[in-house]
Amino acid sequence: MPLKTTQIRSVVALTSLLVLFICGVTSTHAQTPSAKIDQFGNINAEDAMARLDRFAVELQSHPESRGIIVASRTIRHSPPRGTFLRLAHGYLSYLVKVRGVEAERISVAEGERKPETRFELWTLPRNELSTISEEAIAPEPPAPQLFDSLPTGPEVQCVGHMPMALYKLDDGLRILRGVLSYHSRAKVWIVVHPRGRDSQVATQRIVSRSRQLLIKDGLKTERILTAVGSPRSSSCGEVRLWIVPANSTKADEAAYYSELLREAETNEYTLRRVEFSGNEQIRDNVLRKQFVQGEGDVLSLKLLDRA
Repeated sequence: MPLKTTQIRSVVALTSLLVLFICGVTSTHAQTPSAKIDQFGNINAEDAMARLDRFAVELQSHPESRGIIVASRTIRHSPPRGTFLRLAHGYLSYLVKVRGVEAERISVAEGERKPETRFELWTLPRNELSTISEEAIAPEPPAPQLFDSLPTGPEVQCVGHMPMALYKLDDGLRILRGVLSYHSRAKVWIVVHPRGRDSQVATQRIVSRSRQLLIKDGLKTERILTAVGSPRSSSCGEVRLWIVPANSTKADEAAYYSELLREAETNEYTLRRVEFSGNEQIRDNVLRKQFVQGEGDVLSLKLLDRA
């Protein structure tokens, strides 16, 4: 029996509502809500890779989502900021290069400082702005701050085996440039401590290349100050990156450390630990017998000079 006009209209309306309902359900399921997948502190490389593997599976199972690694340093004594961020970016590199996560779907955010070191692995919808609380960063440091220290020399001797952290100078400079976007007026010190056997030409090549990489990334020339420091060991050198106040005119680590020592002596700080760097010939206990400024003593610059 043929349908009446009113019945046809009812069927069409019901069909339209059903289509709208199905589309609404599909759209709801497509938007995966923000979720913290995992969190961990200072763990070894194997444990970190296992957790990152699970994070990669989560991202690959939900192609409509993106991932964020929130890295939070401890409030107490912690490694330099750049050193810590290189580890977080090393985790990101593992997800992209080993686990095949698309680079545009994963990022690193610097979280607020915590009582303990923490890395949080989050998923968010691709088009949703992050509400994760990030570190509030002052526009300019009041005093020089060591941002990072990167080794130079043979990887096996100077870096170690299978590090999760990025360790190349280019990586450290790239991360520094990103952080400088929060410090619109601050300057940078690049201090190269060569290997004992490095020539002056080789050392200046590292200085020049580091400077040019920052300039290429958009940092103005007048914000970059460079210097050559004292040699390290014969096998390994070091490049130290600093974020310093805008009124700084010279990359002078020695003057900065001297000022810190004078302040420590005035306030009668206790010498907690003595370490010897660059020594490859004399045993540690032999050096300590000749070092008249002992661990646990109140700091004395006079005794330190004698030592």
